[in-house]
Amino acid sequence: MSTNSIEKALWKALSEPREMDRLRADAPGYLSEFNISEEERELILNWDVAEIVRRDVSPLLLLSVFSGVNGARRMPEYLEKINQDYRAPA
Repeated sequence: MSTNSIEKALWKALSEPREMDRLRADAPGYLSEFNISEEERELILNWDVAEIVRRDVSPLLLLSVFSGVNGARRMPEYLEKINQDYRAPA
């Protein structure tokens, strides 16, 4: 588990507009520059936000980068994914 590496990749994209542009344009290429496992890379590429947060990545950082990459139009998707484990059983 490389929580620090995931957070470093996300923080760099959030704090440097050119890096956010790179993440949007070529996420696999951008993420390959960080010490992140293939499994973790896939979690980010698929925006499996609930699992990423379970791995102790900052939820606020993740939300900020998700919004930066995907825009506000996909916020309902983020909320659906982040809350998937907190629903009462049917």
